[in-house]
Amino acid sequence: MADSETVDTTEQATSKTPVTSVKNPKRVAAGKNIAEKRRLAREEQKKKLAEAYSIIANEQLRRVQEEAKKAKEVVEAPAAETTTPAVESQTLTTTQWLSVISIIISVVGIYYKREEIKKSFAKIKATTPPPVDVKTPIKRSDIRPMD
Repeated sequence: MADSETVDTTEQATSKTPVTSVKNPKRVAAGKNIAEKRRLAREEQKKKLAEAYSIIANEQLRRVQEEAKKAKEVVEAPAAETTTPAVESQTLTTTQWLSVISIIISVVGIYYKREEIKKSFAKIKATTPPPVDVKTPIKRSDIRPMD
């Protein structure tokens, strides 16, 4: 007990071998090269992003200018031209065509499968048991019917 009281508890239990602070120079150089490549890649990405934003802004500006030009032409157009209806082509986009085709294929598939569907419904109807007559009265001699 006397020994445990004299022991300094603030001392940590660590190894007595000295820590070497010598780093591998090849690894250090490789790490610096990787960091430099990443920095350059980030800068390049920022440049490309700025360029993309400028292209988008120019495209939006061009669209707004075209719309303003069309609006100006409509306002300046004589009244006789405005009475004739403008005919615009109404074409479907690829997505709309695919939707129409898928609906048609579904309807055709149901048409050809109708016999199988009828058979499956017939099986379901055949497997259900007929309803049991629940209203069968219990006849007892001691209970008189109420009149």
